[in-house]
Amino acid sequence: MWTLFPVVDRELRTAARRSKTHWVRLAAATAAFVVSAWIALWVAKTQTPVTAGRWLFSCLTILAFGYCLLVGPFITADSISEEKREGTLGLLFLTELRSYDVVLGKWLANSLAGFYGLLAILPALGIPLLMGGVTAGEYVRTALAVVNAILFSLTAGMFVSTLSRDQSKAILGSAVAILGVSGLIPGLAAVFSSGLFTRPLPSPLPAALMSPAYTGYLASERAYATAPGAFWVSLGFVCGMSCLCMGLTAIWLPRLWRESPEEKPIAHRWLWRLGYTAGWRATYKRRLETNPVYAVAARLRWPHWVFWALVSLVAVNVYWLTHGYRTNTGASAFHTYFSHGLVFTNRVWLCVMACRFWLEARRTGALELILTSPMPARTLLRGHWRALWLLFAGPVAMIALLHIFYIGENWRLAAQRGPFSHGLLQQYAFSAGSSLLNFVTDVFAICWLGAWLSLALRRPTFAILKTFAWVVLGPWTLGVVFPNLSSLLPVKVMTYLNTSTILRTLGGGMVGYSMVFRTLGWVGKNVLIILWARGRLRRHLRSAAAQTHEWEFGARFRRRRSRPHVSWTVPHAVAGESRILS
Repeated sequence: MWTLFPVVDRELRTAARRSKTHWVRLAAATAAFVVSAWIALWVAKTQTPVTAGRWLFSCLTILAFGYCLLVGPFITADSISEEKREGTLGLLFLTELRSYDVVLGKWLANSLAGFYGLLAILPALGIPLLMGGVTAGEYVRTALAVVNAILFSLTAGMFVSTLSRDQSKAILGSAVAILGVSGLIPGLAAVFSSGLFTRPLPSPLPAALMSPAYTGYLASERAYATAPGAFWVSLGFVCGMSCLCMGLTAIWLPRLWRESPEEKPIAHRWLWRLGYTAGWRATYKRRLETNPVYAVAARLRWPHWVFWALVSLVAVNVYWLTHGYRTNTGASAFHTYFSHGLVFTNRVWLCVMACRFWLEARRTGALELILTSPMPARTLLRGHWRALWLLFAGPVAMIALLHIFYIGENWRLAAQRGPFSHGLLQQYAFSAGSSLLNFVTDVFAICWLGAWLSLALRRPTFAILKTFAWVVLGPWTLGVVFPNLSSLLPVKVMTYLNTSTILRTLGGGMVGYSMVFRTLGWVGKNVLIILWARGRLRRHLRSAAAQTHEWEFGARFRRRRSRPHVSWTVPHAVAGESRILS
């Protein structure tokens, strides 16, 4: 036991010196402050204090659970896999340390920033107690569920980090595990337990008791009054899974760190090989001769399987939108959470694959070898884009077909009920078209911005997180907040926006709530990101890879000031004479 404290002390001192520890706490506190100010200053003007307090508590609860479930893949998922890649994990086991000493020390150090961010949100979560609408018991239960959620997220990330050596696989695996347990697995269980939404859902749903998000739902006053024991059972399940992840990590770590980083022998069955057949290896050799970047970036087969698995979940979601909600209207709230979890999972996966090649090239030193070749920057980018096209083209096309199926099937079902309204068809077309257009532009924006941040950032470990935040998380948050800011506009401006014939023809009159204007804003954001990142990559790819940061503002001025002024001499023809030129 005494060997534990030196490890924890060293890791905590190292974590306290990291800027990430302080920036995560500041970002979480800023987000909680913005949400609280938005509710208190604008939304509360037209509502009673009790309703505003309830609304504020709901928004802060969603913020807290979103933060807790997403912080694990980006904080602890690469904690042990990084040590395995660098070969320093075995040095720790040469001492008197045991596996639980190493696991607990690494977990405490990497989880410190996450817990600091949660501590910044929890005081804001208590503000609705003063406004009314929230009881003290509901606040305590929600706080317990939030703390339980971050424990599960951080321990699951640590467990996946033990099983993986690659950074992108560790982040992706932990994200899939956390979001899958939180929403996808309960969602699929709801689909099949209800007979494809032909029967009402049981309450509480047994398969959902393992979900940290469902624990937060059971903590609400209405759900707790209906089934008080279900909350404590779900809380115990999630806490047990956290302890199980830590126990398995401590047990498997001494065995897994000895594994060789070389590739394992290929199995004889095609399904186990995930497509690594002789034809695939021949294709890899041909690509290697034409464009090495394309060959190396597209050599893996498992990402294709993961993407098609996500497409199958999108198909389940589209089926519910066309058939499920007609027979089971009570599952709409559950489906909303399932859809949001699916959207965020898809975007995280896109960010991981967009950044993966350049991050691995920087880590292994292959980027320097690529830069020494005579290939121009356009050829390098073209090879990377061909690999991304090979990975994304088929699934994106299938998702487009699912959107077309959504329009046609709703049209057919609506025509069976009676006279068909062209306005309803227009609504279906606008809904599916805006969703597809947002998704396609998201793919392009994530690919360009992820490639640039993977090369340009001084700390490449934040490339995936920043890509996700700039393209998806930040704009989505603004999209939720911005429509309610319409109350700040003058009365004359609001009257013009509501009565203008041009705006009514384009988007129905209300700019904030119009689907057309939301789609135009989202697509415009993606276009700006694409143009900015594409221009930076084409002009500064080699300087970004060399980490010279010549594209930054004032870089030339700083370089000119830091250049030493050295006097040099030029010899004259006459021996022994020289003139100093300064």
